[in-house]
Amino acid sequence: MGIENTGGRWHRRSAQVLDFLSIWERKRSDSGTDLPGMLRETARKYPQMGSRDRKEWSDGVYQAMRAKRYLPDESWERCLAEGLADCYGNEHPWVDALRANLGLENQTLDAAQRLGSFGFPGAEWVSPRLNQDAFFRAQGRAGKAWIRVDASKWPALLEQIAERSWPEPERFDSKVKGPYGTASLPLGLALHTLPAFADAWFEMQDWSCQMLVELFPQHAQGRWLDACAGAGGKTLLLHQAFPSLQWFVTDARESALQELSRRFQKAGWRNYSRAVVDWTQVFTPDLGSFPERFDGILLDAPCTGSGSWRNQPSKQLLPPIDPEQMAEKQAVLFGRLWSRLQSGGFLVYATCSVYAAENEGLIQKMLQKHPGSVLEEDRYIDGSALGADVLYAARLRKT
Repeated sequence: MGIENTGGRWHRRSAQVLDFLSIWERKRSDSGTDLPGMLRETARKYPQMGSRDRKEWSDGVYQAMRAKRYLPDESWERCLAEGLADCYGNEHPWVDALRANLGLENQTLDAAQRLGSFGFPGAEWVSPRLNQDAFFRAQGRAGKAWIRVDASKWPALLEQIAERSWPEPERFDSKVKGPYGTASLPLGLALHTLPAFADAWFEMQDWSCQMLVELFPQHAQGRWLDACAGAGGKTLLLHQAFPSLQWFVTDARESALQELSRRFQKAGWRNYSRAVVDWTQVFTPDLGSFPERFDGILLDAPCTGSGSWRNQPSKQLLPPIDPEQMAEKQAVLFGRLWSRLQSGGFLVYATCSVYAAENEGLIQKMLQKHPGSVLEEDRYIDGSALGADVLYAARLRKT
């Protein structure tokens, strides 16, 4: 008898997960497939699902995908069982139900412990500077949702969270003191529905990104460029940490800068300049009122994103992107921006990749190529043990 024909809460939940995965399997070759979007669309078709049901269902989908990475030849049902066992333990009733259906009642499910690094795209490219065992194991479990909170609003935010009967956020400290605090909550909470979010009391941003302030020059001054600003999350973080800086922001996409402007306006920040610029192009961009040289540049470079796949397990099932090819584009960006840096200025380079070629490998090549470049500090900001992503950052000075 198939799992969809057996009774019980956990058998029904498994059937829902497996039905969804079969649909996703058929669509996964479509480059436009959006897993979170598919989950939201499917959930709307089942209004009878309560919030607990939806949480269990989405957890099952994500854990099955995490396990599929290191069990590519196993059925989705076996992957679901292994993924849930790693997350919840072998004694969980959902795991028991799956083991019974698979005929594995007396077997301990521990594939994640035995095969945690197997199947990670480009595992051989991951930097030896990372604790690879801890990193790969972390990829098999959900991380956390991270927020950056206006410190003055913290007590009121806790009241709103308590009203929803959500767990109290866990707070973390940074070496750099600022007007905000860092905290984590379980994934899956609708944080964007809190009045505090609409009122800009907090931003959703991973711990590793927030810790970028520790690599920033602590006595930074003058005019700074965020060259690949995207939606502006890191720019806003650094503006709040170093409010005396004058910021100029560029991105190759007008749509990203429009979102950036909405985000900055919501936060009450209007004193910045922006322009659509693709720094990989050979022509000199017309920057209007922008200065010819900057006192500092943030290059949050386009990258493979391999350090941020923990909560995007479907990306761990895709063929790897060659980091050497990505590094070629990063080197072009670095060179064009280095020429825009004042003598004595700083360039802060960052990626959300764990591949050495995009990080320390790229920086060593740039140090050799650009005389007068000095590496002051670089490190992997590894949030694996905390439930966060991995970020690489380097601070260079131009003599």
